[in-house]
Parts: sequence; structure tokens; C-alpha cells
Amino acid sequence: MNSWLIMGVLALYIALLFICAFFGEKHASRLSTRGRMLLFSLTLGVYCSSWTFYGATGAAVREGIIFLPIYLGPLLFIAVGYDIWRRLGRVRQHHAISSIADFVAARYGKSGSLASLVTILAVIAIIPYLALQLRAIALSATVIMDSPTSMASTSNGVLFLTAVLAILAMIFGTRQIANTEQHGGLMLAVAFESFVKLFALIAVALFFIFAEPGNLQQISRDTLNTFQEVQLFGVPDTFWVQTLLAALAIICLPRQFHVAVVELRDEKHIRGARRWFATYLILTTIAIIPIASWALHAAPEYLAIPDVAVLSLPLSYNQDWLSILAFLGGFSASTGMLLVSSVALSIMLSNDLIMPALWRLGLLSRHDKRLPLVLKFTRRVCILAVMLLGFLFFHFFNDIDQLSVFGLLAFSAVAQFAPALIGGLYWRGGSKQGVYAGLIIGFVMWAYTLFLPTVLRSLPEAYFAMSHAFLHQGPLGLVWLRPEALLGFESFAPLTHGVLWSLGLNIVLYVWVSRIFRPSIAEQIQAESFFYYETKPLLAQNTSTDMTYLHHDVARLKVGDLIALAKRITGEGPTVQAFQQFCAQNNVVLNENSSANGMWWRFTEQYLAGTIGAASARTLLTTAMVNNGLALGQVANILDQASQWQRFNQNLIMTMIDHMTQGVSVVDANMCLVAWNNQYLKLFDYPKDIVYVGCPIADLIRYNAERGECGPGSIEEHVRKRIHWMKVGSAHEFERVRKDGRVIQMRGNPIEGGGFVTTFADITTFRENEALLEGRVQDRTQQLADALAEQQLAREQADKANMSKSRFIAAASHDLLQPMHAARLFSTALEQSIQSDEDRKILQQLDRSLHGAESMLSALLDIARLEGGTIQPNRQPYPLHDLLSDLDLQFKSIAAQRGIQFKVHDVQFWIDTDPQWIRRIIQNFVSNALRYTAKGRVIVGVLRSAERPQHIRIGVWDTGPGIAEQQRIKLFQEFERCGHTSPWGEQGLGLGLAIVQRMTSMLDYPVHVYSEYGQGSCFMIEVPIVPAPKVVAQPVQAVPLKTKAYKILCLDNDETILEGMATLLTKWGYQVFKATEPEQAMQIIQDENIQVWLVDQHLNHDKVGLDFILAHRQDKVPVALITADSDPDLPQRLKELNIMLLRKPLKPAGLRAWLSGLKISTD
Repeated sequence: MNSWLIMGVLALYIALLFICAFFGEKHASRLSTRGRMLLFSLTLGVYCSSWTFYGATGAAVREGIIFLPIYLGPLLFIAVGYDIWRRLGRVRQHHAISSIADFVAARYGKSGSLASLVTILAVIAIIPYLALQLRAIALSATVIMDSPTSMASTSNGVLFLTAVLAILAMIFGTRQIANTEQHGGLMLAVAFESFVKLFALIAVALFFIFAEPGNLQQISRDTLNTFQEVQLFGVPDTFWVQTLLAALAIICLPRQFHVAVVELRDEKHIRGARRWFATYLILTTIAIIPIASWALHAAPEYLAIPDVAVLSLPLSYNQDWLSILAFLGGFSASTGMLLVSSVALSIMLSNDLIMPALWRLGLLSRHDKRLPLVLKFTRRVCILAVMLLGFLFFHFFNDIDQLSVFGLLAFSAVAQFAPALIGGLYWRGGSKQGVYAGLIIGFVMWAYTLFLPTVLRSLPEAYFAMSHAFLHQGPLGLVWLRPEALLGFESFAPLTHGVLWSLGLNIVLYVWVSRIFRPSIAEQIQAESFFYYETKPLLAQNTSTDMTYLHHDVARLKVGDLIALAKRITGEGPTVQAFQQFCAQNNVVLNENSSANGMWWRFTEQYLAGTIGAASARTLLTTAMVNNGLALGQVANILDQASQWQRFNQNLIMTMIDHMTQGVSVVDANMCLVAWNNQYLKLFDYPKDIVYVGCPIADLIRYNAERGECGPGSIEEHVRKRIHWMKVGSAHEFERVRKDGRVIQMRGNPIEGGGFVTTFADITTFRENEALLEGRVQDRTQQLADALAEQQLAREQADKANMSKSRFIAAASHDLLQPMHAARLFSTALEQSIQSDEDRKILQQLDRSLHGAESMLSALLDIARLEGGTIQPNRQPYPLHDLLSDLDLQFKSIAAQRGIQFKVHDVQFWIDTDPQWIRRIIQNFVSNALRYTAKGRVIVGVLRSAERPQHIRIGVWDTGPGIAEQQRIKLFQEFERCGHTSPWGEQGLGLGLAIVQRMTSMLDYPVHVYSEYGQGSCFMIEVPIVPAPKVVAQPVQAVPLKTKAYKILCLDNDETILEGMATLLTKWGYQVFKATEPEQAMQIIQDENIQVWLVDQHLNHDKVGLDFILAHRQDKVPVALITADSDPDLPQRLKELNIMLLRKPLKPAGLRAWLSGLKISTD
């Protein structure tokens, strides 16, 4: 394959890694809980390095099932090691652990030298593993390139790639120096690489399965043969050892410890990783099987080395892009391990080797301001050094066959950390000396039995004889010192032999030396914080059995010993009383000769902590219990030191009391003064020698009473009363005014166990300021009361004025509209008798002028009513269908005359509204749309509200001129027309939207306006929807129409209106009977067969038309009430009475429509 194509794809992939890292730095913390869990699980995939990507296939080809332990080990750890993982995560969060060296050092007394040892050993173990990754990259590049190149010629390319990866690790592994050492950007890049290598493996496996029909049978046959061999011969010798090493590697490899513990942000992620990471490993294992099956049957020209079968398979089928994908998968497996390992090792090197050395040599201070910069620079230098060491190892040990074993070599090396790591979590007895002995001897044995033979086999041919003699005859001919058969153990495989010697001696020495050299007090105290997270249930308090809180490494103290220790601190009486009370509470017998188990230890610690503090109590008891040669008398010296500290604390407290501004006196249970301060003496001006330790407090009270300080009354009575209060232990607080005018505040409180403490404060200045403040408050209160009275008077006057305005509006609504009403009636009647077109045009102009005047007057009256609050909405469930169908009928003809497409989208919602108000609002929107739209369309529709559930939006859309943005601010102001003129000659008043704004505000309907200048506008209101009421409809019995109504009674006190009404109705063909008084109307009703009543509401002499109707109405006679009143209850009342309401000024079209729709009988 073309090398330039490979280099280009590789460059793009590295650039993509940089992008992922940059993105992760910014946004990784914003992922959801499930997203962070999946990201954490994918980062654990860094475990699958090039050894598992390439080497597992080669192992499967060479030795069959031996490839399985590398995946089986982590799966077993996930299944049974959850508690270890959980404890590690909790300890890391509590102690801000940044590396495996940091953990070991923190567990065993925060030993810096131990951290340095772990760091050095980790670097030694991991450098060959880093070289293995570089070797895998070089090998895969050699296989995929067109022209065959030698491994030596690839060194420059690998060196360049090492530098690029070092730059990536330096940028995103040291961008932020924090105590958590968590790197979101780098982890996102590693997670992406984990996905790529899994995807590549699965893609290659699936391709082979479906490439030829017989491949699936071949895979099944090879798998069956492998399992038959296992049944016949068993698993290979190193199978279970490799499984153990792989399981331990999950927490012992520095890179795995970093991603599994340091990068753990939430304990819940462990539970998710147990599912997702296990799935990841199982899929990887399954994908290896088809590839290994192909490698078993591949021709030599296609597969020279089994380790690169993942690459050779797609190349043999000439699948270039699949080959590139496989190459990127192997590259991801190598680079992911290189990145995380270099960062983890750099943290250990800088924190545990370099920075401590700089501090010890005096080159840098711990408080130096340059410390963050120096630490960041040190980290980057360490990353570069680790990468360079890996490259050098790759360069000098370039034997492919031997280098592949360095994977197991690294696993067996880091497994030496397991005793200290796991033992530190579960065994309190582990000591720093035991860790030193186990690690040093374990690594020496690892180097001698595993590392040295590998290096000797990698030497050039010139050293073959020497290497062979050393391995098979031992050093200096000592056969029992052969590295792979130490002390004559020849029956084990070399790997099993080396692991047993190194890890076995490590464990034995860790336990044995820890038992000899007990953990120091500092180590035990530090270790307790690690065992705070154990999940064992607490022991029951009422048990009488021996509770093994202490282990075999702790001295068996008697209960009497604990009592003796406690007596040195608190005295004999309180100690005995406390222990007896504890026995009574827990139902146990106090036996001083019984062993002191954990229950007694915890109680004694809590009891002493109240006196000498928790830390001192823990140190004291730990020293007494640990079997380190200290006798009980030596422990008593510690108690004496604690007593000295207690006395020092008492002196410190007395010094603080002396500097208090309050006077303090302390009385014991015998009513004797035991403590006081200088301020107490100054306040009462006691003479010399009257105040002393043990002075009876009664003498001091009597002295003050004799001077008149206690007020009038018997002196002895004052003394008796105050002594009684103190003995009873009654808390009290009172003030005393002295002869010189000073005010003394006294507060007394009892002391537990007997005694009394009293404080005395001179509050004279405070009381004076308080009196001054109270005077100011009274003055201010009076001012506020006066202001409130004035405000109330003004409000009452405003209410009266508002009521006067309402009454004026009510009167004006009738008187002003009366002449308008008459004029409209006459103009309508006159229009039907005029023949001349010119006269008809003049009459139409007159009618429009009257209509404009009526509209303006009605709008002004409506605004006045709304602002005055004289009308309120009558909310009720209302079917939106009725409103929309009425709008369609009302405006369809107008739109058709103007050539405008008018569309109403009907719906079946019920809304909570005032039917009259909602009709008025939507009619205003539609009227405006038709008024200003020259062409196009006007649409009335309904949308569901996205912001508010159970709400809909009723909107009117038009294709009119639109509204400029600067005009929208003034849209709902009075007399505002937004600068537009109607193309149809109509002139709006500029009051409609002002009325809409007030109505929607009272209904609590949001109004939305959307408009684009030159394109059109949309007006919307948002209304709540309600369920349709369950109403049983009553059948309406219509009166059959026998003849046209021709006898109509008109009752009105205005002669002009009667004349206009008569003229209009006569022209329509009706016979009109006029009456100005109710009596006259009754006479007409009796004389004539009146078929329709038209009655005015306001008649002469304060008579009301509705009363006349209710008193004299005949059955089956239609009645209409004509009025200009704005009574909000009137429409509903008339509807219940089946009376038609006609508003003034009367619209002739409405009157004629009502009359035409009547079904009237002549009977």
C-alpha cells in the first residue's frame, strides 16, 4: 500500500486525537451521568494494548487457548474484585491520591522514601512495555507499506511518532495541575482510541466470517479442535498464572490505576464499568477467534508473523481501506497505552522523586510562587524522558520474537505491588518495613528469574555461549542458582517459576516483617482513615461476647487497665461512675479482669476525648494497646504530659477570661468562689482581701446588699434568695440600676455537676442609645401614621371621583348615543327611498360618518369603563367553534368583495373566557387585518402553546404591509395607527388595540405580535382550554311561521327615535305602533294583536323597560330590549329570560336579521 497514503491517514488520525482532547478539556465535565459512565468504561479499554491487539492473535495461533488469560483475568477481577475497586475509589477521593506510589506512601505512614521506591520500580517495569508498543507500531507499518523495509529503517519514523505522542501527552496531561490529577481531554482521546480498536477488530472478524461461505464452518471446526485439545491435555502450564497476572494488572499497572482509580469521578461509574468494560473484553475475545482461524490456515506468503494476522487478513483479500482501519486499530492500541502510561509515570516521577529532591537540596521552597510552573515543567520533562527511554529500549532490543514476551514481563513486575496495595486495604497490621522487604526482595527475584533470562536471550550471537551457560549451568557453575530452576525447581514453566518465587516471597516477607516490626502510631492513625470505608456492619452494643475489634497483633488489655488509664485523667469517682453507667446501658457486667475488646476500647476513647481531645485519646490508647514494649507505667508518663497540656489550656482560658469586657464569676457546688476576672472586680469595687479562691459567695452578696446594690428589703433575705437560686440551678437574667445610674445586666447559668457561673455586663450606654432610638421610632411612627391617614383620605377622594366618573359615563352612554341611534335609523330609512346615485353616495358618506362617530364614542366609553373597573369579565366555558363559525359568516362576504382570501380553521376546543370579550378581541384582529390588507389572504387559526400546557394560541395572520419594529412599541397606545392607511378607504380610530390590551390584561391572556415589514403580521392571544361541560341540551320548540310579522310595538321615551324606528320598519313592510309611556303601550297591546315588542330600557319617570316586559309579557311574543347600558350582568339575565338584547346605537342590519329570523304565529 502507498506509504504516503498511510502517512496522510495517520496524520489525520493524530489530528483527530488532538481535536478530541481539546473538546474533552472543554466539555467532558458537561456529559450526562450515563455519558460519563460510558466514557469511563471506554477509558478502561486502554488495558487492551498492542499486546492484546496483535499478540493475542499470535498466541492463539502458536498455543491455542493461551490467548484467553489476558482477557479472562480482568473479567474475573470485575466479577469478584468490586469491593477492592470501590475501596480504592473512596480512599482516592478522601486522600486525593494521584498515583499508585502516592497510595502506598499514604497508607504506610506517608513515607516519601517508600513512594520513591515504588516509582523507581514502576519505571523499571513499564519501560520495556512501552518499547513493546513502539515495536508493534513499527512492525505494523512495515507490514502495511508497499515496499519492504527493514526494522532498522523504521527507527526514525518511530522516533518522530514518539515525539508527537509526547507532545500530545505534555499538552493534555499537564495542562492543569490539580490535586485530583484528572484529565478530561486526554481521557476522551483515550476513550475514542478504545472505540476505534474495538471497531477495527470486529470489522476484520466480520469481514472474514462473511467473505467466503466456508469460513464459518472453518472457525467452528478450529474452535472445536482447540477445546478438544484442552480436554485431552488440559490448559497450558502458564494459563492460570497469566490469568492471575492479568487480574492484578487491572489495579497494579500504573496506567490502569490511573484510569480506574485516579480518573474515577463517581462510585456509580464502577457499577456501569462492570457491565460495559466486561462487554468490551468479551467482544474483543470473540473477535480474536475468526482472525486466529484465518491465521492457522493462511499461506506463508500472506502471513510471515502470526502477531500481525489482524493486518495480514484484509491485505490478503486486497481490502485496502479495511487494512487501513486495522492499522489504525493497532495504532490506537499502542498510542493509548503510551499516552496514559507516560502521564501516570510523569506524575509519580515529579511528585515522588524530583520535587522532593529539589526541596531537600534547597533549590526550591514549598512556598515559592514559581512552584506551579516548576511542577508543570517537571511533568513535561518526565513525559519526554519516559517516552525517550521507551524508544531507546526499543532501539537496542529489537528482536521481534523476544520483545513480545515483555508484556508478561511487565505484568509480573507490577504484580509485586499487589500485596502492599490489597493488604493495605484489608489488613491493619501491615507495616512500612514489611512493604519495603516484600517489594525489594520481590523485584530482585523478578529481575533474576524473569527479566535477566529475557535480556540474555536478546543479546547478539557473540554472547550466545555465555548466555546459554548462565541459564542452564547457573552463575559460576552453581546449578542451584539457575534463574529458571532456582533451588532445583525444574518442573515449572519459566513464567510460573518466576512468579511463584517473586510474588510468593513478596507476600511472605510482607506478612512476616510486618508482624516483627509493628506499625508505628503514626502509621496506625493514618491507616484508620483507610479502614473508615470498610463495609462490615457495626457490632451490636448489647452483645456480651468478646468482640475482636483488635487483631492478634494488638496487646490484650484488661478492662481494669482501661479504668486505671481513665482514672489518671478524670479521677477515680467520675471514672467508676462512667464505666458503671456504660455497663448498665449495654447490659454487661463490669469485670476488671476480662479482656478489653473493641467495645471497651471505643467507649474509653470517647470518654477520654471529652477531656484531652480525640487525637490525644486515640494516641494514648493506641500506644497502650500496641505490643511494642511499652509498659503501663510508661503510658502514665504520656498521661502526665497530657495533664500538663490540660493545665496549659486552663491557663490559656483564664487569660482569655481576663481580657473579656464582661465580668465573670464562677461558684462551685459548695457555693464558694473559684474563678473570676479583673472586670468583675472593677464593676463592684470590692476592697482588697475580700475576694479569694474559696471565698463564700454569700459574703460577697451580703457586702453588695449592705451598700444598697440589691435594692430595698432585708439584707439576709437578699442573700438567702440568691443562694437558693444558685443551689437549685435556676438560670436567670435581670438588670440592676445602681446608685450612680449605671445599668448592670446579670446572666446566671448552672454548671453540670454543681456550681454556677454568672456574667456581669455594663449596658448603660446601650440602654441610653435604646431610649434615644425608641424616641426616634415613635416620632417616625407618628409621621408614618399621619402620612397613611393623608393617603387614605386621598384614596377615598379618588374613589369618590372614580364613582362620579362611572356615573357620568353611565349617563353619557345613554344620552350621547340616543341622537346617534336616531340618526342611523333615519339614514337607513332614507337610503331605501332615494333613487339618485349622487344622493345615495352622499347618504352613504353620511352613514359612514355617523358610524365613525358611533365607533369612536363607543370605544372611548369602553376604555373609560375598563379603566374605571365598572365592568369585569364573566368567565365561563365557551366553545371556540361558535366564535370561529361566527367570524367566518361575519367577515367572509367583506373579504370576498375585496378579493382577499379569508380562511378560518375551525377547532372543537372549549376555552375559559368571557364570550363577549373574546369575540370583541378576535373581531378587532380580523377587522384590522381586512382593513390594511390590499391583496393576499387573512387566516384565523389555532395553535397549541409550547411554553404553557393546557393553553392554545388563537391567531390572525395577514399579508398586509406589516409593522415596523420602532412602531411596535406604540402599537397598543390610544389613537395609534402605526403610520398606515387603509387601501379600502376605511379610517381606523386607533382605539381597538388599546381596548384589546386592557381586556387581555384583565383576562390574563398574553398577547404576541409577530410582524415583518412589507410581508405581513400575526396577532395572537394565549388562552386556557377546559374540558367540555356535560350539558343535556333541551329541545327548542319553534313556533311555526304562519305569516310575516307586520305588527310591532315600539316603546321609547324619545319621540325622535320612535319616528326613525317607525320610518325604517314601515319601509321594511311592518306595521308600527308607537308608545312613549308604559300605559299607552298597554292600551295598544289590548287593542291590537301585537306580534313583536321593541322596548327601550330607560323610560320616563325612572321607569325601566325590563320591568315592563316582565310584568306584561305575553307567551310566544318575541321581545327585544334596546339599551346603551354597560351592566355586565344584563346580557346573561336577558338570555335566561329569552329576551333579545339590542345595543345602542342600533345597527339596522342586526335588527332586520333578527326580525327576519323570527317564527311568529298570528293566533
